Amino acid sequence: MDAVIVGAGPAGCECARRLAAAGYSVAVIEEHDSAGEPVHCTGIISAHAYEAFSLPLDPVQSELTAAELISPGGVCLRVDLNGTRAYTVDRRAVDLALARRAEEAGALFSYRTKVREASVEATGVRLAGTRSGRPWSLRARAVVLATGARSRLPVALGLAASRGAVWGAQAEVPVASPTTTMRVWLGRALVPGGFGWVVPGAPGWSRVGVLTKGDPREALRRLAERALDGAGKEIVEARVRVHPVPAAPRCPSYADRVLSVGDAAGQVKMTTGGGVYYGLLGARIASEVLSEALSHDRLDRRHLARYEQLWRCLLGPEQKAGQMLRKLAHSMPDEAIDDIFRAADAQGMSRYLVDLLDFDWHARPGVGLALSMLAAAPDAGRGLRWLRKLLT
Repeated sequence: MDAVIVGAGPAGCECARRLAAAGYSVAVIEEHDSAGEPVHCTGIISAHAYEAFSLPLDPVQSELTAAELISPGGVCLRVDLNGTRAYTVDRRAVDLALARRAEEAGALFSYRTKVREASVEATGVRLAGTRSGRPWSLRARAVVLATGARSRLPVALGLAASRGAVWGAQAEVPVASPTTTMRVWLGRALVPGGFGWVVPGAPGWSRVGVLTKGDPREALRRLAERALDGAGKEIVEARVRVHPVPAAPRCPSYADRVLSVGDAAGQVKMTTGGGVYYGLLGARIASEVLSEALSHDRLDRRHLARYEQLWRCLLGPEQKAGQMLRKLAHSMPDEAIDDIFRAADAQGMSRYLVDLLDFDWHARPGVGLALSMLAAAPDAGRGLRWLRKLLT
């Protein structure tokens, strides 16, 4: 076997598809019963990402044509997106479609297979564990870890440990009136160290979620009660999905015969925690670097280091700026955020926000938006002092 991909999420399936299409023997190992399990992601994918990776349209549930940003005190800035900027999707269906593509390219999938041991040897990587409860092992020339944020495999194979995480929680609730508007709530009292959202899901349903440094279930309950007129009572505990989201890139993401992609490498948007598009980009780079390394049998860490250089060059500036923006939002008192939103609303800034909002690349437009709103605030000097403190 040339390569083993551990994890059948979007990044793992895309990497497997590209390597198999290049003529390499590829196996995909997944501990659950199928790809797409369990579903943690909110399921918002930009129209640009859809086009860039020719993603399947069947899983699309709704189009997002407007966004509302809501301050702690309820000041709302509405942005019409001038058409569809993103879709909400059935994430499980997206993952299944990507797995089918990889299978059609020649990748072999092994479900209900858990990797419990992994070691790098002179001529390959040995994985061992269980398949459907029975002993299982496999050797390959190289391994790609697409295991998500929780796995211990990256550290076991010489890659970076987690550099911290924030917590996401999400649930689906029934709604009477469908909408194409994404609504985002800010506020330390409501969602400490993060934000909350409500987006349309399948017909008759909305997805409510939070990304927070605090208790994710409690923050989700507060948000649902505020955002959905008391619909927090509709959230059944068993339906709430809680998962960690990397708070920083995980580097190194390479070692002898080993690469990591997606959440396992911290390839996520530092502002929102979204990882589908960045994971696909990481998978594309990983497959290109690994394909060349396999063809020349140069699988040592010195040659695989190019992978991290490439993906950090692409995503690094964005992630660094995203961390700064998240830190800025977390440092500001709720009253200051309200003041900024009121000033921005009074000056009619909503009509300019559409040019600053991007579902994939938040850093440059986000910094522009932050500077504009800080400058518009009644105490602009205080806001700019906060920003200067973060930059030093």
